[in-house]
Amino acid sequence: QGQSIILQSKGRTFLVDCGGSYDDEAADMAAEQLLSMGINRIDGMILTHYDADHAGGVTQFLTRIRVDSLYFPQWEENDPKGQRLGTLDGVCLVDRDMVLQYDTAKITLITSKRVNSRNESSLCVLFQTKNCDILLTGDRSAAGELELLERMDLPRLEVLVAGHHGSKHSTSQALLDATQPQVVVISVGANNGYGHPAQELLDRLAELGCTVFRTDLDGTILIRG
Repeated sequence: QGQSIILQSKGRTFLVDCGGSYDDEAADMAAEQLLSMGINRIDGMILTHYDADHAGGVTQFLTRIRVDSLYFPQWEENDPKGQRLGTLDGVCLVDRDMVLQYDTAKITLITSKRVNSRNESSLCVLFQTKNCDILLTGDRSAAGELELLERMDLPRLEVLVAGHHGSKHSTSQALLDATQPQVVVISVGANNGYGHPAQELLDRLAELGCTVFRTDLDGTILIRG
């Protein structure tokens, strides 16, 4: 039950999040996937937030794969994991919106005003290439998604990563209506104790006609655009 997502275009590679039920396993899975692709160095790692299922494998991963830059969100004052990871060498603290431009690929890191809520303050990541727009919203619920919609003019999406592992409170109808995603990916553990993905979410996606991929059913998902 966690999330690790590789974004790659024009020879540039970024990893968004590295977490799961077990920290070492999360790091191993992400590193092994990259190595199987012939990649032993990546341009950057981006964290949406500091929950263990998104950030637990970070320190272990950094011993396996070279990472040029770290883009981490502001942490809460009482968040020891954020305090520890935020002081790693090479961290760029993302406390305002940021754009990373590489050739025709662009990564927009979108912050939140909700600094006192770990889930709602998740960094959103909009990855855009010539032929593909992908959005990740971390663990934001409908309220955090609404803030995103109020601040950003989002494009229609080829791929949306469902928020909060398929929770019924995330990937709201408002976000779906605004972005009209063709494909929705749900990063979710098999037989997890949260009941994710929620049937309410699956019904929303079916109504919109989205193609849905789930890691609990499909394993590692590779999308070429």
